[in-house]
Amino acid sequence: MQEFKVNEYIKLKLEEKQTILYLKDEKFRQCRSLILNIPLEGIPSLSKLRSIDEAADALGRVEDGQQGVDYIIDPETEFWAHCSNLQAWYENDYNMGLIHSNLAFPLLKKLTEADDPLARRVFKEEI
Repeated sequence: MQEFKVNEYIKLKLEEKQTILYLKDEKFRQCRSLILNIPLEGIPSLSKLRSIDEAADALGRVEDGQQGVDYIIDPETEFWAHCSNLQAWYENDYNMGLIHSNLAFPLLKKLTEADDPLARRVFKEEI
């Protein structure tokens, strides 16, 4: 089983080909999908976007992928992509523009409840 520790609060595990997010060793949620296909011709227009939410909308994001894009990614590669995204989110002081809001806000709230001082500060600023 693959495991990656982001910080003392956040850990990801690859369990039965699924990436599972843990907070303080309690299962929080399964990581569902990634935005993978960013066309080269779209990069200039995407550079004006301020968040991953805006990028997802611009690229036609749907619940389990990207509209009109079929891709196959092995579970281990997807696991490491999720790990990288959450590590970058943490290293950038839980910057709410770096991960999708449907994960960022619930995760930040739970981190606040777990007494993460950085999360508490960011959550207060966001609210």
